[in-house]
Amino acid sequence: MPIRGPVHVKLHKKDAAETLRVGPLTIRVYEDGSLTENRVSGVLLRGSMTFVTPEGETTALAGDLMTVPPGAVHTFKNASETEDCEVYMTATPGHYVDYFRMLAKVTDAGKQLTSADVQHLMALFGTFPPNVESEP
Repeated sequence: MPIRGPVHVKLHKKDAAETLRVGPLTIRVYEDGSLTENRVSGVLLRGSMTFVTPEGETTALAGDLMTVPPGAVHTFKNASETEDCEVYMTATPGHYVDYFRMLAKVTDAGKQLTSADVQHLMALFGTFPPNVESEP
């Protein structure tokens, strides 16, 4: 029988979440990613978002959940050029959230990111765009 003990439950309120704006993308950081498994999960709350993998593109609509297992090659983008999208996303380990903080800092300063800028930031976190060959 598993050992049972105190389980700490925490409510993550939208108003208390860190809000990052990256162009037309709004990211809310609800939790710090302190789970042990490296995974990204996102629920699209508003708009549409396209996930890009080596296998192709998949577009999620409001209410859809996308999970990305450890090591999966992926990126994502707002599927619309005219409407914002809003996503509830978790990333573990939590330091991956710093990637989005860095993107938000650059775009908040009014700078347009180049492909080289994005690839540099991705490299800082050991990630690569889907069109770059990498080992599984």
